Amino acid sequence: MSLVLVALTAITLFLVGANNASNSAGTIAGSRILSYRTGILIFIAGFTAGLLLEGGKLSGSIQGGALLVPLGSLSVTIVMGITLAMVAIATFARIPLPITQAVFGASVGSALFLSLPMNGGYITLVLASWLMTPFIAALIALLVGRFLRSHSVGSLGGAMMVFGIMLLVASFYTAYVFGANTLGLIVGVIGGDMGVAQANILAVVATAAGGILIGERVSRTVGEGISHLGPPTAFAAQMGGSLTVQLFTELSVPVSISQAIVGGVTGGGLSKGARALSRDNTFKLAVFWIATPIFSLFLAWLLHVVILV
Repeated sequence: MSLVLVALTAITLFLVGANNASNSAGTIAGSRILSYRTGILIFIAGFTAGLLLEGGKLSGSIQGGALLVPLGSLSVTIVMGITLAMVAIATFARIPLPITQAVFGASVGSALFLSLPMNGGYITLVLASWLMTPFIAALIALLVGRFLRSHSVGSLGGAMMVFGIMLLVASFYTAYVFGANTLGLIVGVIGGDMGVAQANILAVVATAAGGILIGERVSRTVGEGISHLGPPTAFAAQMGGSLTVQLFTELSVPVSISQAIVGGVTGGGLSKGARALSRDNTFKLAVFWIATPIFSLFLAWLLHVVILV
């Protein structure tokens, strides 16, 4: 087990926690019903449960799924180094990065340089899933949001209590699918070199630390920058994104929880009317999402050239 790989993975997961805390805690903060600190505790409990209970469904999606031959230790280290760079850029730019795309793109780029056999059908399925994810999440959130608006709770106090409970459940579930899909993917990449048990422990500790220490920064972009969320919108956004990721998790397909939640926030905003959306933020996110897997793939290929040739 390489100490360089351990260090790169720990730092990457720290920033992944900071970046993806927005998906669970960001909508809570944006709704102004619960505090960010409450949201981060729910985030930690949720992703830990998701990783341990369902993370194994994504453990073979790259090594054994997209790639028919496992990557060597050097290539895995390069993949995690590139992922770290992409996550760092996104975190400090306050953009919720699709971490799945960085890991997947860098892995495929490594395999292309090494001429490893790949499963073209599965890779095509993953790419199609990435395209569908935000739209499916937006549609579900739109339908949920409109349903909630047509079924109001009698008193204001009763409504606040009901939506508070609903947000707690939705936030936990959002973190759960993040742990199952995204963290399960990362553990699958590094588990061969590090050991699955050790990789799980590292994933939980480092991700939690990132969410606690610097996660609030990115949460502002998701919770407030894209749509001015009210309680029904926040619930619709999280459920739209989470149900979408759960669907692909059951199919053992890695998708971005960030894309799904932003799609859910968009759909939830549309249930209030198009004026609730921030078009500038949405456009910036879309451009970054498209560039992430392409740049990661190219950079992985280039680093293999520099190191091995």
